[in-house]
Amino acid sequence: MLNSFFLAEGPGTQAAAGGQLGFMVFLIIMLIVYWVFLIRPQSKKRKELAQKLNSLKKGDRVITIGGVHGKIVSVKDKVVVLRVDDRAEITFDKNAISTVEGQGKEESAAADNKEKEEVEKNDEEK
Repeated sequence: MLNSFFLAEGPGTQAAAGGQLGFMVFLIIMLIVYWVFLIRPQSKKRKELAQKLNSLKKGDRVITIGGVHGKIVSVKDKVVVLRVDDRAEITFDKNAISTVEGQGKEESAAADNKEKEEVEKNDEEK
C-alpha cells in the first residue's frame, strides 16, 4: 500500500509531491518555533538556577519548591539548612530550592539599618 503511494505515477504525482513538500516545510517550521519558544527558554532558566544553587551562601534568602521561605544557616555539598523562624531550622536538599530571593541582602540590610538610624537621629535633633 505504501509502495503504491510512493511509486505512483500519473497526472497526480506532481501534486502529491508538492503537498508532501509543503507538509514537511510546515513540520520543520513548527519544530523550530517549538524549540525557540519552549525548549530554549526553559534550558536557560534551568542553567541560571543551577548557577544560583552552586553559589548559595550563608545568609541568602530562598524559597523551596514547597513554598517554604527561609534564610540559609549552613550549606553543604547537597544539603542546605534553612532558618524559617527564630527557633526552627529545616534541612533541605539543594534541588528543593526553587528561588533565590536575596543573594547578598545581608550586607544591604545592614546598610539600610544604618541609614534608618541616621535619619532617626537627624529627626530627633530637629
